[in-house]
This record gives sequence, C-alpha cells and structure tokens, in this order.
Amino acid sequence: MPYTVRARGPLYTFEIKSTALYDWHATLATYSFGWQYDGAKGYVWLCKHCIAKIKPLDNHANIYIYCESNDRCWEYAVNELRDVLGVYEDLSEYIRLGKGDPLVGGLLEAMPGLHLRRTSIWYAFLVAVCQQNASFKQGWNMLYKLHLIASDRLIVEDKIFLEPPKPLNLNREVLRKAGLGYRASTVLEAVQKQVYNLSCDDIDRLEDVRGVGSYTLNLVRVLACRDYNALPLDRWLKRLAAEAYNVQPNDVYGEFDRRFKSWKGLAAIHTTIAFDAEPLRRALERLKRGDNKPGLVEPSPLTLWKYTPAKV
Repeated sequence: MPYTVRARGPLYTFEIKSTALYDWHATLATYSFGWQYDGAKGYVWLCKHCIAKIKPLDNHANIYIYCESNDRCWEYAVNELRDVLGVYEDLSEYIRLGKGDPLVGGLLEAMPGLHLRRTSIWYAFLVAVCQQNASFKQGWNMLYKLHLIASDRLIVEDKIFLEPPKPLNLNREVLRKAGLGYRASTVLEAVQKQVYNLSCDDIDRLEDVRGVGSYTLNLVRVLACRDYNALPLDRWLKRLAAEAYNVQPNDVYGEFDRRFKSWKGLAAIHTTIAFDAEPLRRALERLKRGDNKPGLVEPSPLTLWKYTPAKV
C-alpha cells in the first residue's frame, strides 16, 4: 500500500539550456497537478522515490535531483529528461501548418513555445482511460482521486510529491473510490497483462485489453511516444472540428490529416488546450466568436495545478 518517504538532496544539480522560443512555464504547467507545478517550479518524476525539481530561468533551467536513498535509478532517467520536457523538439513545421487555423492558431500565436511533456506508457494509459467518455473535469478528477488514494508520497524539502499510482496498488475498491466506474475493469485487465512493461515498439498490444479502442491507444501514443501521427479523435473534437472546417463528422480525420499531416495528434491536444477543455456547447460558441486562445476559464489544462493540491 502507499506510504510516505522523505527525499534526500539535492543529490545532483545541472543545467538544461533551451532555445529562445521554448516556454518553460507553459510546458511545466500544462496538464499538471499541484505537486507537479507550483507557479514557479516544476517537479518531474524520474523513478521510484526520485524526482527532478526544475527551476526555469530565462533561456535555461536549473535541475535538482532528490531521492529517498542512494539508489541511483535516476542516473538513466535524468538522461531522458530533455526528451521528456521536449526541450529540443522542433515544432517549426507544425507551427507553419497551424498558423491561422481556427482550432489551434490562437494557441500557437499565444504560446508558440509550449511543448507536451512525455509520460510513461503506464501513466499515459491511466490518463487516457480516465478520459474515456468523460469531460476534462470528470476525467482529471478521477486521476486526481486515484493519486490521493494510491500514490506514494515523497517529501521534498517543504513539498509533497505524489508519485504515479503503482499498478500493484490498484484494486477494484481503490478504483471505485476514485470514481472510475466501468473503466476499473479495463485498468485491472491492463495490470494483469502488465501493460506497464510495454514499450513504444509494441504499444499496439494495448488493444488486447478490453475497453481500449483507437482513442485510448492513440492518446497513449501521443503522450508516451510523441507519435503525433496518431489522432485521438473523440466526439468532442469530431464535432468541433466538423464545425470549424465545414466538413462532415466522418470526414474530420481526413481533414486533420490534410491540414496537419504527421502532426495531427499534437493538433488534437492543442485544440483541447486552446479552448480550455470547455464543454462542447461552450467550445462551439467560442469557435463562432473566434475565441481560440486559452485562459478564458478555470480550471483548464493550463491551470489544473491551481485546483489540485497534494495531500498527505
């Protein structure tokens, strides 16, 4: 069961330089809980009871490594940190394709330096399952409750960091308390089939789990593998895009492919961010007004961290 430990450190410090366009705060804030971003610093899980504290400064960030023990699992994970943060990801082609687009153009104008943080396959799977047939608030509230119930706590200086829920900490009762409903069976079968051991090379095996369809699989591909050619297309996006591009709902996939090519999965995520993940009716109203820049309502993907504090 979950328990609380105190981290030692910093055990190691270093600096990551970024391009002038890279937006540290937008990247760290987006889709973050309160223990992952606090308005000034970001906290990224590296491995068991080890995290990186990230303090942005101008065109670079100082990185501080904290761990419970002398276990040096962080040494491999820290080499992946630049990729996790997308520091050197080249989005120039995508930005060119999306300029002036009714769905993502506003976001790209306001936040051209925003990058998605890459997650583990296991965590991306939990995110994707919680978003099945759910609004932004419903889905992320499920995941938030799951953290509160099933996550180990790491005390880092004066902060509490909640680690990703371990597969073996999850059972039907835990998932019921977190409000996952019918999704609990999908999660439990995924644990049984050890999907947490999958890599991006065999990610298609996720479809062997009952309850995993194209939306869930493609969202995992985007979040865990940076496979932006995968399009997580749900009813919300299909309806909004059909209206924006004046096409039939069944033609939305082809229209995304035509407009964004191999970046269509990133465009899907950016559409949600641009419209603050508002319910469909409000998103359609904003589309008609041309309000495709984020920041009109909270909580949203950019401000989730303000409303989800860590708890012991």
